[in-house]
Amino acid sequence: IENVVTTFAPRPKKAWWQSENGVEHVSIQLDLEAEFHFTHLIMTFKTFRPAAMLVERSADFGRSWKVYRYFAYDCATAFPHVPRGPPRRIDDVICESRYSDIEPSTEGEVIYRVLDPAIPIRDPYSPAIQSEMQRVNHPGLNLGWELEERNLQGRAAGKLQSQGSCPVLPGPPGCDHRAQPPAPVQSPCTTIRMGAEPPQLRTAQPGHIQPRACEPNHAEPCADKLCHRKPRTAQSDGCDCNEHSRRCHFDMAVFLATGNASGAVCDGCQHNTMGRRCHLCKPFYYKDPSKDLRDPAVCRACDCDPEGSLDGGLCDGADDPARGLIAGQCRCKENVAGPRCDRCKPGFFGLSAANPQGCQRCQCDPRGMVAEGTRCNPISGECLCKRLVTGRNCNQCLPEHWGLNHDLPGCRPCDCDVGGARDNLCAVETGQCRCRSHVVGRQCGQVEPGFYRINLDHYTYEAEDARLHQGSVVEREPPMDHPASWTGTGFARMLEGGWVEFHVSDVPFSTEYDVIIRYEPQHLEPWQEVRMRVLRPSPVSASSPCGNTIPADDQL
Repeated sequence: IENVVTTFAPRPKKAWWQSENGVEHVSIQLDLEAEFHFTHLIMTFKTFRPAAMLVERSADFGRSWKVYRYFAYDCATAFPHVPRGPPRRIDDVICESRYSDIEPSTEGEVIYRVLDPAIPIRDPYSPAIQSEMQRVNHPGLNLGWELEERNLQGRAAGKLQSQGSCPVLPGPPGCDHRAQPPAPVQSPCTTIRMGAEPPQLRTAQPGHIQPRACEPNHAEPCADKLCHRKPRTAQSDGCDCNEHSRRCHFDMAVFLATGNASGAVCDGCQHNTMGRRCHLCKPFYYKDPSKDLRDPAVCRACDCDPEGSLDGGLCDGADDPARGLIAGQCRCKENVAGPRCDRCKPGFFGLSAANPQGCQRCQCDPRGMVAEGTRCNPISGECLCKRLVTGRNCNQCLPEHWGLNHDLPGCRPCDCDVGGARDNLCAVETGQCRCRSHVVGRQCGQVEPGFYRINLDHYTYEAEDARLHQGSVVEREPPMDHPASWTGTGFARMLEGGWVEFHVSDVPFSTEYDVIIRYEPQHLEPWQEVRMRVLRPSPVSASSPCGNTIPADDQL
């Protein structure tokens, strides 16, 4: 460390270290020199905190480094390939932004904890956790940062606290460990010389753990000693594994954490147990509240659907009312329900392990579905549609219907005019039918101005005006109380063997026509035979629409 600025020393806030102005890449390397049990780091800055910064450690004298944490005001720009926080596991390497804001301009802190209190730790004495706390010889810390473009003034660090303790040191032959009580590190831990056992050295009985701290300012060398004349077993005093293990070992960190009560850590826990005393169930197992802790079947397998549960089917390991934990309870993903987390919540479908939320929301159109809300088939996602609605999401009207709405049927019929429309299909949004030429209106039931509509029986020829053979005209007055069933002045009464000849002279062009004869029988028996002939004024031209007509077609 160079460039130390001191004013009115020894007041702490009047002395700080400052990096060189204009230099963007700056690092501080702290050589801890000895084995160090690192727990957390606190940096207090005299000026603005860095816009981007990282903390890393080395366990091989600086030959290789492993990143602890990234800090940046804009993580996506500064460290684009590093995931954003918060961390889910102790060893997650993430980038966080809460310690990189431009404010405060002074006395701002950057804090890093190895063991984040927000992350639950089932076994704080596991090798993975101990590794994160850097239980190796001669580790080092490296802190590097970059200056943001808004201010290239050098950064000033007012205080750096790297807290932890000196862990257990190796002992001489015949003893397992020796140690000094942990304290905030001001200088490297001093190696204790071991020779003949001094008066201050207490020898523990076999199977017991009873380390003793050195007395301060003592002139003679001192140490603590744990002699193992035989392997420790579950039956030995000071070692309680709840009958799930037969061996244990001494751990100084455990001894200190228990207030010097016990440093025993069980080895090789069986029956799906784990922990310092084999008192916890392994992940994906839970403690049966109805069984004694020493029961070989105390830990039961979780019965959680891995597709719908968090963490692949992990359940609550034990009852803990303070934390809201219930032994064996599955923790479902956001859109999943059920005791086993094996079904989607109402309004969701498609349970999948690949979906972080478990299920996806139904896409039902509320206008077209029968049930209230947005429920669908929990497996396929298909919605239950109203009578006149179709589609996977109930968002389409059936053919020949339009206007999806909240009414009971869901859609309205097109009702296109049978004569004015080309068919009974209409636009799904407006209901507009496809009209023939010169016909308008939604249903194609109106004639375009300048045109008129003719009836289907527009060309009508009255029998009473035709030539009659063996027949007579009968006039008839129309009734007053209901519509008449005839046209013209009346009827032509025809006898058997007679004939009537209609003169058709106003057909506008050649095409296919239907000949319809309307009559009212005067006798109970129907006519046995009626013959009709078409007498053409000239032969049919081969180029006309009726060019394929043969003489037999004119005899009906």
